[in-house]
Amino acid sequence: LVGVPGVGKSRLVHELRTMVEDGRFGAITWLRGRSLSYGDGVSFWAFREIVAVAAGILETDSDEVAEGKLATTVDSLLDDQEADWVRGHLAPVLGLRGSRDGDERRPERFAAWRRFLEARADVEPLVLVFEDLHWADDGLLDFVDALVERVAGVPLLVVCTARPELLERRPGWGGGKRNALTVSLAPLSEGDTAHLI
Repeated sequence: LVGVPGVGKSRLVHELRTMVEDGRFGAITWLRGRSLSYGDGVSFWAFREIVAVAAGILETDSDEVAEGKLATTVDSLLDDQEADWVRGHLAPVLGLRGSRDGDERRPERFAAWRRFLEARADVEPLVLVFEDLHWADDGLLDFVDALVERVAGVPLLVVCTARPELLERRPGWGGGKRNALTVSLAPLSEGDTAHLI
């Protein structure tokens, strides 16, 4: 969803969440992350929030508690060898022990993250919401783009919101994919606004 501030992107996402939570489509997991406009170490902040919620990790959890929750979550989804691989790539995103991979390992890191989300969606349909992607760095944009392009065989919906600046920065982002649709929201007309009121 692309539109200027205040045009209704968040409202549309809210309405979708209301439909998901009222149970008319059965059990669906809703995970949301937002990109920040400030701060150091926030490159993958939106994805970090998604993983933390999926694993039940709280900001107040110690590293040991967070590591335990991550292990429990990943181990419940994947076999031992695959779980070790996925945990090794998720832990740095959460700021847990482990080295941050350089760009040369980015394809493997993205594959591990995608595998985690596919395994989660295989248990129960999954909606991922990435908000404010106009503030995201190129790494997160690359990950979301690759996720949408490569994920298959599981019930997964990825919803992204951004201001038009994103498409000025990355004109082809999100477009041209077999399972992708970009919706540009325009302000309501005077008549539509009066009807809404």
